[in-house]
Amino acid sequence: LKLPYFAELADSIICEAEAVGLRVMIEQTNSDRAREIDVLHGQRRLMTDGLIFSPLALGQEDIGLFRVDFPLVLLGERVFGSVNDHITMSNVEAAKAVTRHLLERGRRRIAVVGAHPGERVGSAALREQGYREALREAGLPIDEALIRTTVMWHRNTGATATDELLEDGVDFDAVFALNDTLAMGVLRSLHSHGLRVPDDVAVVGFDNIDEAAYTRPTLTSVAPGREQIAREAVELLTLRIGETRLPLESRAPIKRILADYEVVVRESSG
Repeated sequence: LKLPYFAELADSIICEAEAVGLRVMIEQTNSDRAREIDVLHGQRRLMTDGLIFSPLALGQEDIGLFRVDFPLVLLGERVFGSVNDHITMSNVEAAKAVTRHLLERGRRRIAVVGAHPGERVGSAALREQGYREALREAGLPIDEALIRTTVMWHRNTGATATDELLEDGVDFDAVFALNDTLAMGVLRSLHSHGLRVPDDVAVVGFDNIDEAAYTRPTLTSVAPGREQIAREAVELLTLRIGETRLPLESRAPIKRILADYEVVVRESSG
């Protein structure tokens, strides 16, 4: 599990499942489309009673692939409107909230690291939308030079994007990294260029992974409701496993759950 958030989510799901007598098998797909399709329709699926699935390669155009004959709870922001229970983060509102936090600290030139241009749905698109809405509501212009693309959300790409911001001479006094691992790369780049956090540049992330409380300075981040997501996912999957032998008309209605979030303020934003 290359991104720490997913490792921590998996751990939370394992704990919730053990509490109700379920055993968890983890399949890592590395954002590979063929492997994600195999998770849904391959032979290994027969080894399990149900599936909690967070796709990264499959998208809205693949919605038909999620019409399956086994219990499935969908996580994430890649596919909306399927026939499955779906739990998602409050990406737009949470991104607005953490951007407003920076604005309230007096920051006016807020860079974004981790954008995915052209993405219609997905975490990057939704978090960037929240950022843009917060600036518009504050009456501030949106400078496209402040919005930086990274294909992957890793420490090295966060550092590289920040290096490029500085090399391009773009004026900024804050960075909203679209996840915490990107933010750690941002912190490293700023430090290597002799910039102080938060004095010169404030930094915030998203996901509130465990490491965020131990960076230097500690990282302000959005806690997106990981424990709630794990708990609700296991509860829904347990319900659907129990309904397997019931006729469709006797089963509980499909649920759409938007997880709660919190901006966890630490040293990096002042």
